[in-house]
Parts: sequence; structure tokens; C-alpha cells
Amino acid sequence: MAQAHRTRLARNNVVQCAQEISYAGGVSFLWSRAKIRISALILFGPATPALVGFAFANPTVRWLCLVWLLGVALVMHGLSRRVSDVRVVLSVDHRGILDRRLMARRIEWHEIGAICRVDTDRSYTVDIRLRWPRTTLDQAGWLARVGALCQIGYGVPAVTFSMLLLAGDVSELLEAVAQYRPDLLHKHNMAMRPSVDPRTDAGLRE
Repeated sequence: MAQAHRTRLARNNVVQCAQEISYAGGVSFLWSRAKIRISALILFGPATPALVGFAFANPTVRWLCLVWLLGVALVMHGLSRRVSDVRVVLSVDHRGILDRRLMARRIEWHEIGAICRVDTDRSYTVDIRLRWPRTTLDQAGWLARVGALCQIGYGVPAVTFSMLLLAGDVSELLEAVAQYRPDLLHKHNMAMRPSVDPRTDAGLRE
């Protein structure tokens, strides 16, 4: 009897450890150096006419060109900082979604009301509706708090996760979410996954 009890305890411990290992994983996204380089090249194009204008135009146009060049320089500086940043930017795990660009703490799964439909062929962002936008984003920056007000006042999603400069795309982000909370995905995006259980598809969100 005692031996059987110890066997059950050992089996439960093994199962619990296996669950902890599987939950300890998650999917992480870092800055993409290739995408940042492409963005820098795109920015260099509009800067060229401003350089020419600064050299040959009248004083008023020169000031406008100078302001434009300073703006491009600031953006380029921000891109260069991201190239050298090796920290995780966006991560998805069993606790929720963490976007360090948005705020320091993660948005937990129970705080998310729904993940909006995404055109995986064209879109670079994933929009999120929160259950309590003001409470969830009270520690975020002012721009994120504006998103909370927009959801409360106009019904638009409060949070947007951008994959534009990250190593990965929206399909990979949605697949990461599906590993933990497939019920939050829009039925269109869930149906586009390689394998869908028809028993769970009936309960997906409109």
C-alpha cells in the first residue's frame, strides 16, 4: 500500500516537472538586423533631395531641409541602437504576451478579450482588444494609454504589436499565441493554421 502511494507520488512529480518544462518555453522575437538595414536604406532615399535643397535653395528652404535631415538623423540613430540590442523585444509564453516597447510587464492572458483578424499576407501588426484597457495599460507610456482611451471611447483595439522590424512575421506571432490560447484567435486566422481540430473550431470567436 505504501509502495503504491509512493509510486503515485513519483508519477505525479514526473508529470508536474514535464508540464513545468513545457510551460517554461515560449516564443521570443528580437530585432531583425536585415529589416533594420532595409529601413535605413529606405530612409536614405528621401534624405538625398533634402541634402541637395540644403546646398542650393534659399534660406527658408534650407531651414526646412535642415529640420527634415535632423528628423531622419534621429530615426537613423534609433535604428542603429536597435541593431546592437540583443534583448528579447516581444515574447509569448504560458503567462501572456510581453512587448518591451509597450511596457515593462506582460499582458496576461486573462486581460486579453480578443485578438483581431489579421491579413497574414499583407499586415505587419496584430491588434489586441483588452478586457480592462485602462487598468492593464496604467503603467504603460502615454501613447499606449491613448490606445486604452480609444478602445473605451470608439471600440478600436487598445494595443498593437508590430512585427515590422522584428525577426519573424505576424503568422509566427499568431502561431505562438495558438500554442497557449487558441480560443483568443479570430476564427479566420485559426482556420489558416496547418491543422485545426473541428471540435474546437466551432467555439472560435467571430
